[in-house]
Amino acid sequence: MRLGVVGLAQYHVTGWVETLEGFADELEIVALHDPDPERARTLAPPYHDPSLRRSLGVRYRGLPVEARLEDLIARHRLDVALVTLPNAVAPDAVVALAGAGIHLLIDKPAARSAGDARRSAAAIEGAGVRAVVGLTRRYSPVFRAAREIVGSGQLGRLVAVEAVFAASSVVVRDPANLLFDRELMGGGILSWLGIHDIDALLWLTGEPITEVSALMGSVGAPGLQVEDVASVGVRFAGGAIGTIQLSYSLPATGYRGRLALRGLDASLEIGLDDDLVVVIRTAGGGLQESRRTFDEPAAPGYGAQGRAAVADLLGAIRDGRETEASIGTLVRALDVVDAAYASARSGRHVTVTQS
Repeated sequence: MRLGVVGLAQYHVTGWVETLEGFADELEIVALHDPDPERARTLAPPYHDPSLRRSLGVRYRGLPVEARLEDLIARHRLDVALVTLPNAVAPDAVVALAGAGIHLLIDKPAARSAGDARRSAAAIEGAGVRAVVGLTRRYSPVFRAAREIVGSGQLGRLVAVEAVFAASSVVVRDPANLLFDRELMGGGILSWLGIHDIDALLWLTGEPITEVSALMGSVGAPGLQVEDVASVGVRFAGGAIGTIQLSYSLPATGYRGRLALRGLDASLEIGLDDDLVVVIRTAGGGLQESRRTFDEPAAPGYGAQGRAAVADLLGAIRDGRETEASIGTLVRALDVVDAAYASARSGRHVTVTQS
């Protein structure tokens, strides 16, 4: 299948392209799109994730770079497109690509609001094309194992959840990074990274989040336009209460984080090192924990999870089915994000719109 890369300035483009290169027997990257002549010259985003390639590399020098999306669509007979665009312009591109019958790999969150994402969803569903969104925790073995435990009923009644995620600071990432442009991105750490925790909690619990209460701050650099710290309290439909704590705070490149679900019969805890801890009551009345570590195979770009997401998309195209990380999952997560921003602005609890 013929694939076009739509957007060369977004932070994650080189990682997704490297992942796609692992499917050379099924996908051929034939053309690129970016309206900025500088991106066509460098084939690199102005700021890059240090864990990813700095640029697409010399192998892409011979490919056409179309400045207009309509020319990319008209001239290159695309079957699939990778959409790595700023949130402000991604929905219009998704609508155009879906309308042309092109299947989609979309980096998250690809919209400044759930309303914008709904436009994308309507276009995808109306055209009957397949799409996968970069909510990659759904493809993680440790998260999939945790979901099986929750689904088995082992936790008993869910009463509390905890999610904490810290990433490198604004200064480390550079305050001029497009990630911190409110007009282009719509929000800060909540929409860019927190959406992973929100989607994971919705997926693991199988329950909608019905209410949020949020505090946010822009404290890591002078003049910062978006939040770099956020604390979001959430209430689930079944009554459980949770907290999501996010910060661009680490003094060097890297991540720290954990996620936990607490039930009346057992708890489970997931760490960034792919370990899963289950805590239960022993026959003697104490607490006992069991630990499993999941070793994912190394893979370029976005690793095994990114590779699984692409494989899911290709399987969905072949079989005519929905993907695990569908556009609908993105909309539901962004509903929670929108409610959290509304809560932070108003200082009040906000009810979440149910998709």
